[in-house]
Amino acid sequence: MTTYQSMMLSVCFGATVGFLISGVFLSIKFWIEDRREKKRLAKKDKEAEAKKDSDN
Repeated sequence: MTTYQSMMLSVCFGATVGFLISGVFLSIKFWIEDRREKKRLAKKDKEAEAKKDSDN
């Protein structure tokens, strides 16, 4: 394998691995954001329900 081919192979491999790692990190990030949003909405609903019950 020539030096040029070796360089091309390492660049392509590095780009592929970088893309894979970024995909994993983004998936985790979006999962955490969705979980926080669901918790926030559940807390908001619970507080609204508690306020509604206390008004009666």
